[in-house]
Amino acid sequence: MKRQGPMLNLLNNVTLKIVDFLLGWILYLPMDVVLIVVSIGTSLILTLARLKTTDQNLLKRCDDDKIRLKALMKEAKKNKDKDAVMRYRGVLSMIAMKSMKQELMPLLVALIPLALLGTWIFQRIEFHPPKAGETVEVNAYFPISAAGQLVHLVPVEGVNAETGLIKEIVPVTNEGPAHGMAAWKVTAKASPIPYKLDIRYKAKTYNSSLLVGQTYYEPALNFYNSDEITCMEVKMKEFKLFNIVPGIPAAMLPAWLVAYLIIVIPFVSILKSLLKIY
Repeated sequence: MKRQGPMLNLLNNVTLKIVDFLLGWILYLPMDVVLIVVSIGTSLILTLARLKTTDQNLLKRCDDDKIRLKALMKEAKKNKDKDAVMRYRGVLSMIAMKSMKQELMPLLVALIPLALLGTWIFQRIEFHPPKAGETVEVNAYFPISAAGQLVHLVPVEGVNAETGLIKEIVPVTNEGPAHGMAAWKVTAKASPIPYKLDIRYKAKTYNSSLLVGQTYYEPALNFYNSDEITCMEVKMKEFKLFNIVPGIPAAMLPAWLVAYLIIVIPFVSILKSLLKIY
């Protein structure tokens, strides 16, 4: 059983259906283009939300005042007028507080579309969808105490287990906490319907799924509420923008998210400058 609750699963599925209906067509484009389009779209959402929900006249006056006060502070420092510098700093703090009150509403307005978009991106472009005939590694993870026991991948029509169906659980001690793992390499024909990947262990069946030859993929990880097995993983090729931009594992940032932020953050500033938004 997946660790996600029924309500979260329902919300996730509804989100995917909504955004697939709106944006699913772009998945036929190269994935680099998809990420760039989605990133620019995110920047537009943030920028337009700011334009529509803030007092631009107030923010412009605050911005002009800050420029003027910084110039006065520079002059006061040059003249070694400490009292004036303190006064200017106090006024700058007051202006900053006034401007900050304008920052909340754009975030609230953009929150829902960004949440929908973020959920969709996370499950549509983190990996390259497996192609027909491509070798895919399927791993099952167990407590370390399971090492040495056998686990069986159930045969399914259309899927070929290149390395056999029955595997011994091997101990893994050099990749984080010690655990047991069984691994299969499979190939499959293209199918619009996900293949069920079931494994049998200690008279119980645990399932995952594999979608092949489509523009998207099934979840890579399936977790189980069981003391006997932790999860199953379908290892797909990670997407990297232009096959260059890496992830940051130490910060738990996948490659797509690093590239996404690299585009979104500066592009918001560029759009604000072009559209003269404060």
